[in-house]
Amino acid sequence: MKATQLYNTAQVFAIIVIVTVVSESDRERCCEVMPAEKTFTQSEVRDIVDKMARTLAMLYYYMGSEVTAQFGVEGEAAVRRAIHKYGEARGRKIHKEVTGTGLPLTVENLSRYYDLPLPLAWVSKKIKVEENYLEKQVVYCPFAEQWKEMGGEKLGLIYCEQDLCMRKGYNKGFDLQQFTNVLNGDAHCHTVVQWQKNDKQIAEDGHV
Repeated sequence: MKATQLYNTAQVFAIIVIVTVVSESDRERCCEVMPAEKTFTQSEVRDIVDKMARTLAMLYYYMGSEVTAQFGVEGEAAVRRAIHKYGEARGRKIHKEVTGTGLPLTVENLSRYYDLPLPLAWVSKKIKVEENYLEKQVVYCPFAEQWKEMGGEKLGLIYCEQDLCMRKGYNKGFDLQQFTNVLNGDAHCHTVVQWQKNDKQIAEDGHV
């Protein structure tokens, strides 16, 4: 038993010595052959973000499809509840980040602290921008494009319901109006987000 223990200890010691010696002798050479940190062009970054967004859209589609196929109407209702909770959770997270910096829960700050890299893959045209008002048309959404390719428009429209839930989670006074949606065959998603403050909210917030 003692001999075995000594032998194993010797083995371990030898391995440590070998690794140390090899590491010391090859350190300079390894540094020479290792590639420098890769940098990406704006086009490459857009492509990476687009692929990641499409992959997430595929995940949602397959999970939603299986649930609705297996459980029918009840399954669809479950998917809808999950999406609503997801949107609310996103909104609360952004709410916490914005208030943590001492800033008001404006439409402008929602855009500033948004949790998706919209400028890197989504393509939109802003029609009207104010501190508590944003009207825009999204002409390219990687989620929607992926769902259209897969025939998943119906599930995609359920996902879009989280947009209002997210904004309500961020600020209960927010309202989202959606006039068009590419998943309905429209040329763009035309939306308006605004903070509809009542007198009580203005008094509590002290910020119009």
